[in-house]
Amino acid sequence: MKIAMVTQWYDPEGSSAALPGVISRALRREGHEVHVLTGFPNYPTGTLLPGYRVRPYMREDIKGVTVHRAPLFPSHDSRASRRALNYLSFAAGAAAVAVTRLPKVEAVLVHGTPATAAIPALALESLRGTPFVFHVQDLWPQTVVNAGFLTGGTSRVERILHRYCDLVYRRASTVAVIAPGMVEQIAQRGVSDDKLEIVPNWADEAAFRPAEKNQNLADSFGLDRPFTVMYAGIFGKYQNLGVLLDAARELRDRRDIGFALVGGGVEERRLRDRVAAEQLDNVRFVPMQPFDQMTDVLALGDVQLVSLQDLPLFRSTLPSKLQATLAAGRPIIGAVVGDAADVIRDSRSGITVTPGSTIEMVEAITTLAGMGRTEREKLGEQGRGYYLDNFSEKVAVERLTGLLERAAEGSQR
Repeated sequence: MKIAMVTQWYDPEGSSAALPGVISRALRREGHEVHVLTGFPNYPTGTLLPGYRVRPYMREDIKGVTVHRAPLFPSHDSRASRRALNYLSFAAGAAAVAVTRLPKVEAVLVHGTPATAAIPALALESLRGTPFVFHVQDLWPQTVVNAGFLTGGTSRVERILHRYCDLVYRRASTVAVIAPGMVEQIAQRGVSDDKLEIVPNWADEAAFRPAEKNQNLADSFGLDRPFTVMYAGIFGKYQNLGVLLDAARELRDRRDIGFALVGGGVEERRLRDRVAAEQLDNVRFVPMQPFDQMTDVLALGDVQLVSLQDLPLFRSTLPSKLQATLAAGRPIIGAVVGDAADVIRDSRSGITVTPGSTIEMVEAITTLAGMGRTEREKLGEQGRGYYLDNFSEKVAVERLTGLLERAAEGSQR
């Protein structure tokens, strides 16, 4: 098949923005010709990555996938106006590129975060009759409401977003979701059961796999304590990382326990300022690392933290960090609820705690620190086995390919 994938974020952007690249390359390995329609890389800082400048159009090849870049306003600002401009400028620019530059394809896959990424697919469906599969990554407009982008006096905007999402769900050939809880939420909007499918995200299995600890790398990052609690990913509002610093404060006298925050994001300055103000010398910050080094980076953490605020929105989602950590075979502390907590419990890969609870976080850390290495390794092995059975590329890409083929066949009838 000749497939187009629409995603606002793509390589060389890292963290959760690396997922579309994982998906596109998996489809290519299945023998499909894949064209990616995306923006110019600026995630998560909002600053363009070196070597790029915004232009009306750019085409490049990345790891065998043809990438078409559309203009956008680069920003990952916490201000609603700038974030909206970022989303809408990509949607408009990508829609223009889609109908003027993108070759004719049999089906389109929309990586549904933000939901406005579906606008170019709607344009192709209207003008060329090209069907699309909408792969929901987060629920809108709940996501922007919970982020604080829609506050008092913006109920009209929220109503517009509801109508827009209903339009996307109606026009999509299939609405695929990443977690079971999303099925019920979208079905309540009137989407029929036969149009809803669960297609979980998977990890880049070359980048996330079990590995031995590299002591030289640990030393280079200043990780010199016997037991390291690591968070690796985006430092955002949703990740609730202040609780990890609360735990670090409570455990500051435990010379055997250290904390590592790997990555960056809008909350980084606040977190760094707090560590400095409270003189938390058991906390280390590590800059975002190249994607192909993440196996070695995660191996430096004796336990990995997966954390999200306790919001209704997050009870029905699986953060991509969870699959990556399971694939890497690392023990987990899950400060999560809902579907994500169920996966950690079902996989027997670690300990779940109530989001926002410093007491439970400290208890989980000290429990895992008190385990023997063999016992912790067993948790990681159990998580890896669960990943292979339920979230692996082989399992998920078969489902996704089937949906795209069904969409293409349906449009030809």
